[in-house]
Amino acid sequence: MSSPVMLSHAAPLFEGAAGAIVDLWGVVHNGVAAFPAALDALDRFKRGGGRVVLLSNAPRPSDVVVAQLDRLGVDRALYDDIVTSGDSARAAIAARSGARLYHIGPPRDLPLFEGLDVERVASVAKAEAIVCSGLLDDETETAADYRAVLAEGLEAGLTLVCANPDRIVARGDRVIPCAGAVARLYAEMGGAVEWHGKPHARVYDLTLARLGTAPDRTLAVGDGIETDIPGANAQGIPALLVTGGVHADLWGDPADPIRLAERLDAHGLHVSGAIDRLRW
Repeated sequence: MSSPVMLSHAAPLFEGAAGAIVDLWGVVHNGVAAFPAALDALDRFKRGGGRVVLLSNAPRPSDVVVAQLDRLGVDRALYDDIVTSGDSARAAIAARSGARLYHIGPPRDLPLFEGLDVERVASVAKAEAIVCSGLLDDETETAADYRAVLAEGLEAGLTLVCANPDRIVARGDRVIPCAGAVARLYAEMGGAVEWHGKPHARVYDLTLARLGTAPDRTLAVGDGIETDIPGANAQGIPALLVTGGVHADLWGDPADPIRLAERLDAHGLHVSGAIDRLRW
């Protein structure tokens, strides 16, 4: 077991990269407020000639996320583009022209369907596929609350299109469940799941194409050991793990290097460095 390099500043990794793929929740903001030190890091990298694509497992089209970042005070000059799992899922939904779809998720995710030739139906019995973008009330519900609905889908042989592979995310100081938790339960029950977003390859193909840099000249920054880091490892992209994000309870905050190394080894993951919060 080798301990990851614990960094107090991310500049050495950024300075060796031409482009950066940067996660949003837990790295740039917490859903409530943006992190000034992270914004400063993006600004410094951009001013040095680097390119930045923000890659989020948000289950909404990227233009909706841009508006959210505007509200949080994340200047558009700090990034070149945004790719979301919602973009990938929306393309998959569009390919199901004329289909009847049952949606699991809150009203805020409805832009996923806007303008597409599909019909959202009120029951699984009428559906040809399930689209999960999240929980209807992620403040009070868990994936288990959807077991009965998923059982209906399983019996009907429906595929579940997951628009956000994240199992959990940090909102403020709380950890809440995401669509990935529901999709994982469906898979455990024996259901077919179509995944869109990190760590799956199709979203990295799109992101690297927009970034325009080779994987070995790119730095991936994220806080997820189920999404960000596995995705970067699979693509051969050097990774910086932000330890103070969604998995901080696994290794402490600040991170205990031994506990962190144990978790990374258990998941078969490698990082070029680890830092408590993104800062230059």
